[in-house]
Amino acid sequence: MRENQNLSPKEQKVAICIAQGYKDSEISRNLSISMRRTAEIVASIKEKWNIKTRVEIGIFAYHYGLVFLTEGMEVHSSEF
Repeated sequence: MRENQNLSPKEQKVAICIAQGYKDSEISRNLSISMRRTAEIVASIKEKWNIKTRVEIGIFAYHYGLVFLTEGMEVHSSEF
């Protein structure tokens, strides 16, 4: 994992979930955090990476080594 992603461990987990296609409700349930906190974390990631969409979060997560793609183009992470 590259060091320059500037995300906290919780933000990294949320970015991974987004890259894997999870909705906010699924992220909240899987990480045991509120929907409001999930939205705050997503906004923080977008601000830190200077991006606007969830698709971009997935692209950056791949770029920074938080997730990887299999030959079948499935998104995976060593976190989950």
